[in-house]
Amino acid sequence: MEDQEKIAFEVRESRMSLVTGILSITFAIFIFVMWLLHPKGNGGVLLLYLPLLLMLGVGAAFCVIFLHKRVTVEEMNICYVNSFKKRKDFTLDEIGFCKVEIGGGKIALILYDLRGDKLCKLDFGMRGMGEFLQYLVDNRVKTELNRERRQKREMFLPELILKETSVCEEEIGKCAEAFYETAGQIFREWEKRNKRFAVEWEIGFAQYTAGDLERQAGCNRPWEWTSSLGDDLQEIPEDYACVWEAYLKKDGAYVVNHRGEAVSMQVPYMSRCRSYQIGERTRIRKSDEGIMAEEIMNYLEILSKEMPRRRYRIQQLTIGHTLQKSAGRK
Repeated sequence: MEDQEKIAFEVRESRMSLVTGILSITFAIFIFVMWLLHPKGNGGVLLLYLPLLLMLGVGAAFCVIFLHKRVTVEEMNICYVNSFKKRKDFTLDEIGFCKVEIGGGKIALILYDLRGDKLCKLDFGMRGMGEFLQYLVDNRVKTELNRERRQKREMFLPELILKETSVCEEEIGKCAEAFYETAGQIFREWEKRNKRFAVEWEIGFAQYTAGDLERQAGCNRPWEWTSSLGDDLQEIPEDYACVWEAYLKKDGAYVVNHRGEAVSMQVPYMSRCRSYQIGERTRIRKSDEGIMAEEIMNYLEILSKEMPRRRYRIQQLTIGHTLQKSAGRK
């Protein structure tokens, strides 16, 4: 049990780095072989060699980065290995703060020590970066987010993790009811602005276990999802998940698109899952309501533009789970 609960994971370079490196080397070799088989005079040899050497160098660099660069985390101990296989060991307590920045089309996480000196810089394209950022957030490492409006979509995942909060079981219902009022107002205002469609939204929270969602992960018909949790929930399970859902209706039936899919949206709101905080086993994570409200408004704005251009029809459907105005224990 202790081994299973031990915090241990690794951040590695994306496999795309290896693929890019191999392709660059292969392409350079292919061009060189073709030149040997079909030479056209002796001129321009230098102009040929320089690009080929550059391609070989870039390809080799990508392969080396993939093989060497990594971050290994074991409880409070962190080991960073750079592209040149140089190792740097430090602990969680030695991290003063970190920054999430964007530059050159990439998002980077930069760690600094207590004196403000840089410990390491990691690309968000690396495998396991979401888990590593969650580890820092759970252990209350101060993280600064450099978020520009034009880069809003690129920064969505880091911002989502940084702005989530932890709640106890007793707070679930109060938080859910407050968000229901906020989100409900957004949907009602959309209905008023789009009276020409003569439609309305059925909204609410659906409660599942992680096992329910994993079992139905391959089903792209979310209205058919079922929950193993009853409506009268007395205890929050270890793998609890709460999802905000909304379905568009007209004349008492559900609006579906040309593929027969209900016009709907599902946004994860709360989940109980593993905690990366030292000494804590699980925690209930709550998404930031501001980010959720923004996602809902973006979806509704896109839908209001699509509905006049696409064909929709109504169909009698049965939702396989209950939508509620609140969540948590009754």
